[in-house]
Amino acid sequence: MESLILISTILAIHIFAWFTPGPLFVLIIRNSLVYSRKSGIWTAVGIAIGNFIHISYSITGLALIISASPVAFNIIKFLGVGYLIYLAIKTFLIKIETQKADTTSEQHKDISPFQAAKIGFLTNMLSPKASLFFASIFATVMASGSPFWVVIFLWIAMPFNSFIMASILSVFFTQKKVRSIYGNYQHIVNKLLGVALLALAIMIAIHK
Repeated sequence: MESLILISTILAIHIFAWFTPGPLFVLIIRNSLVYSRKSGIWTAVGIAIGNFIHISYSITGLALIISASPVAFNIIKFLGVGYLIYLAIKTFLIKIETQKADTTSEQHKDISPFQAAKIGFLTNMLSPKASLFFASIFATVMASGSPFWVVIFLWIAMPFNSFIMASILSVFFTQKKVRSIYGNYQHIVNKLLGVALLALAIMIAIHK
């Protein structure tokens, strides 16, 4: 019973974290609106794979080493900041590209499933907060003396949880009405998404 309560609590925290705007939240909205629902869902796949890897090295203790090493932490942190800035610039330039092609009323050219998954994966892997989040979660689980099956269950459930939550966001932001609004105001929305990515990059960079 205690193990089930622990699992339920951790998964609830993980779900709640998805409703707290962060790089992955903004990224799913960006790829779903700018490209397509398919791209949004493949981005979710990349995020889920990234989570699986985060959990894998959290279990082996590498995340705790990273969090204890300022040099290692800062390397990951600023790689993540650089990638978010890169995505922000690409988002700003989407308007320019569509204007040149005279397709302002059409959806921007879609990206491949591999490209979408790669964006989700890299954004997740280069997030130092993700490393610390999973490290703290699994340090708590292991310190509680929970059975090893709890660790294995969460190892599988949390990436799947991320995929489900990200896919739900993607489906919502590709609804006909939502996409219609985006089609009418995409130049404004793209700027807002770019600003959001840039702001997140700055917040991560100055956070100690």
